[in-house]
Amino acid sequence: MATKKGTGKGAGKCTRRPTAKQMEARRHASRQVKAILLLAISVFLFCVAVIKGQNVWTWLHDTLLGIFSFSAYIFPLFLGTFAILLALDKDKSRLSLRVWECSIFIVMLNSTAFAFTGSDSLGYFDTISLCFTAGQSCDGGGALGTLLGYPVLSMFGATGAKVFLIILMVVFLMLATGTTILSVLRVMRRPAEKTKEVIEHAITQTAERQEARRKKIDIDMGDGYARNRRKGKEEQDTEEGPADEPAPEETAEPVNEKLEALERSAGELSKSEETVSAEDVKAAEEEFAEEMAAESDRQEEAKAIYRLPPLTLLEEPKPGQTSFGSEAERRANGELLVNTLKDFGISTRLVDITSGPAVTRYELEPSAGVKISRITGLADDIALRLATTGVRIEAPIPNKAAVGIEVPNKARRTVCLRGLLDSAQFRGSKGKLTVALGQDIEGNTVLTDLAKMPHLLIAGTTGSGKSVCTNSMIQSVLFRATPDEVKMILIDPKKVEFGVYNGVPHLLVPVVTDPHKAAGALSWAVNEMLKRYQMFAEANVRDIGGYNELAQKDDSRQPLPLVLIVIDELADLMMAAANAVEDSICRLAQMARAAGMHMVIATQRPSVDVITGLIKANIPSRLALTVASAVDSRTILDAGGAERLLGYGDMLFMPVGQSKPRRLQGCFVTNQEIERVIDFLKNADQPTEYDQDVIDEIEKQAAAAGRNSRDNDDNGDSDEADEALPQAIEIAVEAGQISTSMLQRKMRFGYARAGRIIDQMEQRGIVGPSEGSKPRKVLITRQQWIERNMNSADEEQ
Repeated sequence: MATKKGTGKGAGKCTRRPTAKQMEARRHASRQVKAILLLAISVFLFCVAVIKGQNVWTWLHDTLLGIFSFSAYIFPLFLGTFAILLALDKDKSRLSLRVWECSIFIVMLNSTAFAFTGSDSLGYFDTISLCFTAGQSCDGGGALGTLLGYPVLSMFGATGAKVFLIILMVVFLMLATGTTILSVLRVMRRPAEKTKEVIEHAITQTAERQEARRKKIDIDMGDGYARNRRKGKEEQDTEEGPADEPAPEETAEPVNEKLEALERSAGELSKSEETVSAEDVKAAEEEFAEEMAAESDRQEEAKAIYRLPPLTLLEEPKPGQTSFGSEAERRANGELLVNTLKDFGISTRLVDITSGPAVTRYELEPSAGVKISRITGLADDIALRLATTGVRIEAPIPNKAAVGIEVPNKARRTVCLRGLLDSAQFRGSKGKLTVALGQDIEGNTVLTDLAKMPHLLIAGTTGSGKSVCTNSMIQSVLFRATPDEVKMILIDPKKVEFGVYNGVPHLLVPVVTDPHKAAGALSWAVNEMLKRYQMFAEANVRDIGGYNELAQKDDSRQPLPLVLIVIDELADLMMAAANAVEDSICRLAQMARAAGMHMVIATQRPSVDVITGLIKANIPSRLALTVASAVDSRTILDAGGAERLLGYGDMLFMPVGQSKPRRLQGCFVTNQEIERVIDFLKNADQPTEYDQDVIDEIEKQAAAAGRNSRDNDDNGDSDEADEALPQAIEIAVEAGQISTSMLQRKMRFGYARAGRIIDQMEQRGIVGPSEGSKPRKVLITRQQWIERNMNSADEEQ
């Protein structure tokens, strides 16, 4: 019995069930625990997605982004929302449905992203791997988007897959949110009705304004005018009479009565006119005079207002197109660089990758004890391993403990001028000579103020983008300043670059193409600079800014405009009048900044005979495009590197105050854009007025420079030129160098005659000075020699 009783007690304990209240408490506690865990997971995943971290955290970061791509930032937010809803004891079945709906939405969103950025050119699993790598930089839909996106893309093609997935996502959103077509139409109806009401209200207001304006036109002419008008009408009716009645015989008495009545009427009218004129005519005349004066002022103001050309004249920049898998390629190239240096016994670590419009910079941190010179000497080996050209090494990167290896991009992005002029930096700049240069390696807009340079020296071979660079600077000034603020002198010895600017109101004189007139223009600039300094001294100010501020307060003084002098080819000017040009440029470079006169000098041959030591010392700001050799690069920049540039606007910019040049991709402006801007300026209300005094002064200075040049030629050439000199110059230009022995061998001359011909070539600037036993360098190209012969023929005619 005891055993049975014990068994019964045990059975009673096993069959006892918890109450409903206890079950609800347990479920509530379980939900709270699940909500806390789910919230913790969502916070953890969000931190993993945002923070890169190190070691295992880095692996988790890359894995999460590789799977979800940009959705890695959305997925944790959904989990956090579900955790909050679970903690609030919402309906479990409905909550599970929302979880499934959000999951499907994320898959479809990533698949749509894959359809817009992906490709089915590779295999399924290869594409998943590539998308996983691209997703680590939030490029594309990640591996998750490939699962559904790749089959759809293979079946429907690129366009069909985009349309199909977008429609599918919209339909799913409508089903998930319970949205119907009628509700969509109701939502669309409200803005339509509101727009209709606004239009009707505007039409009503316009009609009311027109009616009020019509009422204002009705002018009361007075009772006298109406009475006289009625009398005149009655007399006219009396005179005309019925057409069918016979005319009575005219007598003197009726005629006299009519005349007396007419005189009385005229007397009343004259009295009323005298009354009106005595009271109102004087006031009306004063009011009319004031209106005419105001109208004259408005016309003068309208004439003075200069309309800057709109940016719509320039072409809009095209959106940058990134090739599929580009981030994966950059990472692969970075690892290849590290392995290449490792093969040469140099241990480095990839720190960062920065992509610009034309080049990508890989930042490598060398290990302790590695000399930088060992890395810089491997530029050609790195180019060989990467199968590219133009690799440039910047060691070290300013303000960073890393070495930068700049590798050209396979697809270059064009930097349009409009994109730079429409930037916040250009709009916010205050300088009237602020010009757009391009974008740096990081894609940042680069502007510079020529007034702070204060002068700029540009060098680059044919095809490097030198002319486009100078045109971009001129266009920047035209979009920035009025003719009263900036005046220009454009010097173009080649006669093909700046001729289109003739007629622009900013020009002081027409574009100067003659070398002697160019020397005269520079001489005028020197005289103008000295004249301005004399004016500053009399006004007790230090620079043009102080003088213009004083002119705004003192009406007796006229504000002075800034003067920008742009020289397209310095080498031609140095050949024609070297001494006069060099002296003027040096004096302007030394003193013209405070006078508001600035120069932009470009040349395609930055040799020491063109960019002399004096010119180079006085123009500290330099801009180098692609040059022929490292010697030319050191001439313009005092450092190598410009010979490794890619051309087409790739440049090194070293403004005053910087010790190392900065690599840029120059902006591009087409000839059609330039012509549209110039046509707009020519068709503007403000006429083009050249300064005749400046033109006369330039002619005078040019004549003096021509006489000095001829005198120097006469003094230098005591003997007549050898008849074989042109043929000898042809040989020198073809060979690129010349020596006495070469001339003897080619033309079968004796040593004395060959030596005299070379001396004559040196006096004319054809060849350089003697360098001992080495052949002499030829200083001109064949094209320049042809142009010189054509100019000589024109002068003889």
